[in-house]
Amino acid sequence: MKIDRTKIKKILFITLNNLGDIILTTPVLDVLCRNFPNAEIDVITGPPGKDVFQDHPSVRNVMVRQKRMSIKGRVRELMALRNIRYDLTVDMKNSLIPWMIGAKYRPKVAFPAKRALHKREEHLSKLSGMGLDVPQDPHFFIPVSEAEKNFIDRQIGDAKSNGICVINPGSKSHLKRWDVKKFSKLSDNIVNELGFKVFVIGNSDDADIVRMFEDNVEQKVINLCGRTSLGALSELIKRSDIIVTNDSAPLHVASAAGTKSVAIFGPSDEKKYGPISSESIVVTPDKSCRPCSNALCSVGPEEGCISEISVEEVFEAVKKVVGL
Repeated sequence: MKIDRTKIKKILFITLNNLGDIILTTPVLDVLCRNFPNAEIDVITGPPGKDVFQDHPSVRNVMVRQKRMSIKGRVRELMALRNIRYDLTVDMKNSLIPWMIGAKYRPKVAFPAKRALHKREEHLSKLSGMGLDVPQDPHFFIPVSEAEKNFIDRQIGDAKSNGICVINPGSKSHLKRWDVKKFSKLSDNIVNELGFKVFVIGNSDDADIVRMFEDNVEQKVINLCGRTSLGALSELIKRSDIIVTNDSAPLHVASAAGTKSVAIFGPSDEKKYGPISSESIVVTPDKSCRPCSNALCSVGPEEGCISEISVEEVFEAVKKVVGL
């Protein structure tokens, strides 16, 4: 289904709900902006996506879709979209919205490839067959304001001269969270042996985990949990030498920022969700049953297979990534 580009004036881009997933779809938006520089682009996204797209220079309108809405509300929403008369709808969710609003062009539903693709590539594959110019390395997008840059300036101070490591001990799923006490031990090793300044990050949901992290470290860290907007987090990670993180949104922020990472993976598939940088390292447990998508794990209902990864393994990966 090749597209007559001259007829594309209005585009609807439907992205995902979780922050990390949303970030991994921004290269698709980049391709659309490059191919249709004069089109009006609207975005439908989950609540975390508002901070990603509201300051995008090519996005006209950001619509935050709520999970819970009455049938009458959904019908009104669809009718409003139909009245806009979009020429092209690109849907990362494979939903029925493009058909229900009568978009002139809509990519065919992309079925999973036979081999595992990274989610960025899987999202971009939905544009195949449309006759678009897809660059080899389309850009991620996370907006960063001058105020956010200044905030990170103040937090970093002169720490850059010694090296900066960002540690993210949180993750939505407990099976994706490496033991916080191991993170604390790792942090001490990084400070004592590498001389780096350590910044610990997280959102408000990670407050208890970060508190446990601080309770167990011997060497001082800078706690920015709950204190960084998305833009400030991106700026901090961009200006760091390395981030050590579970499988969670900050890993994808690091991919967008081009920062090297050591990613600690338990049940999830690093081929789909791992770091983009070839200089990054993924540390996984030696278990034949992974990756999996199970809600519980036979290794232990609380820890899961990720608990088998040692501090020594992760620290060796950190040293290799930073060139030591």
